[in-house]
Amino acid sequence: MPLGEKKVRGLTGSLLIAATLVTRLPFISQMLYEFDSIDFAVATFRFSLEQVTPHFPGYILHILFAKFILLFISDVNLAFVMISILLSIGSVLFLWRAGVRLRGERVGVIAAVLWLLTPLFWFYGEVASAYVYEAFFASAFLYLGISLLRDRNNKWLVYFLFVALSLATGARQSSVIFFTPCLIYILWKTTQPLRILFQGTMLFLLISSVWLVILFSYSGGVAKYFSLEESQTIYRSQSILFGNSFAAHAVVIGKVLVSLLIAALPFVMIFLASFLQYWRRVGAFNRSQFPKPSFRFVALVVLPPFLFYFGVYFMKAGYLLNILPSCALIAAVLLDQMAIWRAEKIKRASVDKLLLTRPIITFATIRNVVLVVCFDLIIFLAPFPWTSREYFDNSFTYDSFNAGIIQSSGLFLNRLAAFSNVYGVKNIDLLHEEVFAAIQCEAAKPSDLILLDTWWHRWGYYYLPGSTIYDIRDFPANDSLWIGRSQSYDRKVMEERVIKISTRKKVLLLLREDHPAYSEIAKQVHLEKISLPPYLDMYRITDERFSLQWKNVRFIKE
Repeated sequence: MPLGEKKVRGLTGSLLIAATLVTRLPFISQMLYEFDSIDFAVATFRFSLEQVTPHFPGYILHILFAKFILLFISDVNLAFVMISILLSIGSVLFLWRAGVRLRGERVGVIAAVLWLLTPLFWFYGEVASAYVYEAFFASAFLYLGISLLRDRNNKWLVYFLFVALSLATGARQSSVIFFTPCLIYILWKTTQPLRILFQGTMLFLLISSVWLVILFSYSGGVAKYFSLEESQTIYRSQSILFGNSFAAHAVVIGKVLVSLLIAALPFVMIFLASFLQYWRRVGAFNRSQFPKPSFRFVALVVLPPFLFYFGVYFMKAGYLLNILPSCALIAAVLLDQMAIWRAEKIKRASVDKLLLTRPIITFATIRNVVLVVCFDLIIFLAPFPWTSREYFDNSFTYDSFNAGIIQSSGLFLNRLAAFSNVYGVKNIDLLHEEVFAAIQCEAAKPSDLILLDTWWHRWGYYYLPGSTIYDIRDFPANDSLWIGRSQSYDRKVMEERVIKISTRKKVLLLLREDHPAYSEIAKQVHLEKISLPPYLDMYRITDERFSLQWKNVRFIKE
């Protein structure tokens, strides 16, 4: 007896949830992944925008979500990873239903499967990061917007769109810029009554006021929050629109284009395949589809973030997760259409006039999806040469968020693999675990340790709060050091040029052997290397007393 429509839908949804869990749970990160992960983790018990826990503008709903999960588990990294997994499940389900509303059940399933295994999306479902919110809300907007175009009188869809905009903004404040244009478009195209628009706006303001009150309360008040906002310069640091050089902006443009090309590579392959096989029909198909409001809406979800990244600011591949769901949806439509064209071609060439097209379409669809899935699995799971430890333990790669787009071919490929391959999780976990274990072995109590640290200080800040860590940044341009001191989750910029250390403390130097200052430091103090893998250079300073002059700063142990 055939299953009913509701049962099929329930079974499909259950399988997609199970598939998301099966692909995510075996590979989740065991330690906090990146700088922002540390800031979010500390924010769950000490929210301070001044101390960059978290960084501005606050990500308040992300922090509150983690605090809620921490009521049930004690591992803060796992709490944030669980958020990533839950949001991944939601994104897959929303994109599935968006595909169904756009073009039917087959396209919905294709879109969900393509999206589920997209390497960049898969990767960010494994780590403690806030970027999966981009994927979740982009998918939610796609579903709600397309559904509203199909059912213009459903006022609940309008309300849900306003709720989604508020929640997306509370999780990542940039979302209000990215998603408002598509919301305005969909409300205009469906000609919603003023009463519904007013009610939706009030709902948006009500929900937003709740999380804003919490955010301002955590931040020390409205005045303090906006005084901190005035000091933020990061979004003005790259674009020629804010007086930066064209060369600096060109690096950003290159990073956006290359990152997008690699992140969307499975979809690019589908687009290329459609052009190569059906180049005459693809153009006509695109011209017939784009005038439709639903397809324009899908494109509009992409446009604002792309223009922002291209023209104002871009840092990490994770930003692209609000662009890629639309790419997956369009790729699913193309895959489906290619199967239809193939069926038409086979039937025209067949002498059997009773030949059924549905089995041909089904077979062609499954074959094409399997090919893309295999490609995704290789990209995410294969141990490519550029995923080896040596690149992840390299200081240039470790600080690659702020570096130029090309250092060398190996480092360049590693930057891309770090956000699209399972070794981007495994190697970073292994790095932190080994460093943390080595430092723990050096003293009976963390409070007995002083770290002169040039490359691990953010993780030390969280995992070794009892130790005193001097974060050291070398600025060759003006031949000086920037020093920050962290202890007990408190950061302080050091103005002192003479830093005194008690003789009762054990001093460790985290400095790579290829650092320009290494030879000069080795002349002034006795260094004993701690056993760690290559590229993770750490030393004990064995002198009971010493005076170390490092550029414009003197460290004295007496």
